[in-house]
Amino acid sequence: MAQNNSLAIILAAGKGTRMNAKLPKPLVKVKSRPIISWLIDDFKCNNIDVAIVINPADKQFFNIYEDKAKLIFQKNQKGTGHAVMQASSLIKYYKNVYVFVGDCPFVGSENISMMYKEHIVNNSDMTILSSLFNEKKFPYARIIRNNQGNITGCIEEINATDEQKNIKELFCSHYIFKTKILQEYLNRLKPNPKTEEIYFTDIINELILDKKNISSLIVDDWKRLIGLNTKEELKWIESQNLT
Repeated sequence: MAQNNSLAIILAAGKGTRMNAKLPKPLVKVKSRPIISWLIDDFKCNNIDVAIVINPADKQFFNIYEDKAKLIFQKNQKGTGHAVMQASSLIKYYKNVYVFVGDCPFVGSENISMMYKEHIVNNSDMTILSSLFNEKKFPYARIIRNNQGNITGCIEEINATDEQKNIKELFCSHYIFKTKILQEYLNRLKPNPKTEEIYFTDIINELILDKKNISSLIVDDWKRLIGLNTKEELKWIESQNLT
């Protein structure tokens, strides 16, 4: 299903200090290719335009992608929500907008295609990717559902109760929005009073409060949604059968 009316924003401006690498984290290689290149190619396979939000100080490293993606600069690192805001002038040209983090190489073009179909079939305002992490624990946000299976909340692990921490369905910060919804709710995001950063994940609960139409695609293989932050995680993911 061609998606010439869709844009993918890949967030790649973080410092990635835990990776302990000279390059920006999304450019560290996994299976002999930069992490972000896997994502870019998977979006391009689905005829989706790509924009990468980067720190302007790293432009020299990302120039190799200028033929495949538009580079957008986040001069001040004020959080993921602030990063998406830097693409505001671009998203208005598209019907649907993906927002993905740039450290997750193996989501796969098929899952991106399935995510889009889920979004369109359900006429959703926002669709997210999640998976059931039954085998390995990660400090990701938990998806909260009611008895009917509808999403009623998304809570970061740091804010979760002990009971909520036992929830197996985790969210790894991959979204697709109707553009008009993204535009409206971006304007509602406020800086966190403790960190003064604008967190993009706050957008989920804002949509839930307003009873917007939210869908999720539960990915069969949870390993495809892992974000890579350390050299140890790189070695582990390379030992898995993912391409």
